[in-house]
Amino acid sequence: MTSPRTLELLSRFFFASNANEMRDSYLALAEIFPAPTVDDWSAVEFSFNHLFVGPRALLAPPYASIYLEGHEAKLMGESTLKIRHLYEMLGLASPWVNKIPDDHIALELDALWQAASALERVDSPQLKDAHDYLLNHLRAWTPKFVARIQSIDDVHPALLFVAQTLKDVIFSHAE
Repeated sequence: MTSPRTLELLSRFFFASNANEMRDSYLALAEIFPAPTVDDWSAVEFSFNHLFVGPRALLAPPYASIYLEGHEAKLMGESTLKIRHLYEMLGLASPWVNKIPDDHIALELDALWQAASALERVDSPQLKDAHDYLLNHLRAWTPKFVARIQSIDDVHPALLFVAQTLKDVIFSHAE
């Protein structure tokens, strides 16, 4: 089973607001998985912003609804509201309500991390069901998200590593 710590590090990486935060999460992941060496974190930050933040159109939007809701994909769609409801059932709430959609990869990873951590301490069928629902939800869209990242030219190798690690972790988690 993937450790909750790995989920936490991935969540923190995707929520990083600067090169230093990316570096810290990346280096902690690199202690677990073989990772490319990074010499220039400003280049990683530039590539990260280009893919996931903007200001231009996002090349790889980090939101489940984009990948799950077909041709009419929009932020804050039905899948986003389902995830918000799941967070509420788990007693979680996004600190970025109405600022960042609830189906952002970092928030979903954070919820999975919280559920996995809780399951290490508590045997609860309801918690296990919520965990499994969230895991299956992530498995439904992260391959498309990762494929989008991998299809873009000039993505920094550190981001390709994190994307592949994300996919590997989601598909190895709880197996």
